[in-house]
Amino acid sequence: MLLSGLIGKLMELMMRYGDFLRGVVTAVAVVLVPLSAAGQQGRGEMVRVYSCEINGRPVFGDTLPRECYGQAWVKKINGVVVYREEAQPTPDESTRRREQAHRQEEARKEAAREKRQNDALRERYPSLENLDQRRDREIGELDKTIAELRVDEERLIARRASLNAEEKAVEGKQVPPDLRKAMDYADEELARARVAIERKISERDSLRQRFDDDRRQYLKITSPAPVSVSGNQ
Repeated sequence: MLLSGLIGKLMELMMRYGDFLRGVVTAVAVVLVPLSAAGQQGRGEMVRVYSCEINGRPVFGDTLPRECYGQAWVKKINGVVVYREEAQPTPDESTRRREQAHRQEEARKEAAREKRQNDALRERYPSLENLDQRRDREIGELDKTIAELRVDEERLIARRASLNAEEKAVEGKQVPPDLRKAMDYADEELARARVAIERKISERDSLRQRFDDDRRQYLKITSPAPVSVSGNQ
């Protein structure tokens, strides 16, 4: 206990008288602390030693030295490390840690999202054959609808041509109101039919793209991983 008190006093002098005495006191502490610990261990006492490094030099104490606050330090009992404290991070280190934690969290969310999508894909399509059959059926239904709309478009084009002929027949005269009304209505119907065709074509293209993406992902998650062969033949 006398040595521990002496060490504490030396530490107090070190804080008071600057770097020169600090170097001397540190050298003395490096010798005295192990001697103190050895003496107490020899008497069967529990010896606690706290230590850290400041600019490459060791700092010891039977309680945590003030110089070790905020630094990385260790606590030993009878020579065995029982606790280790990491140094407090600098602002730059804290920023890097936050950014790394954010990236890890985003990666975790992305992995969870992909897993949900893959599970839903397996549930939607029992097999690749089922996927292909659904694609062909749904796209085929849209092809049929588009073909019907095309027929309707041709009918409206023919109707408009007939009205044009009627208009030409009265050339040089005032177009009858009923004929003008019929021509305007035919134009509106033809425009609506063409918009409907474009929408169905866009819907078919999107559907085909979706099935292509689903098929690609389905193959990715259901195909066996390639076996790598290494070593000398």
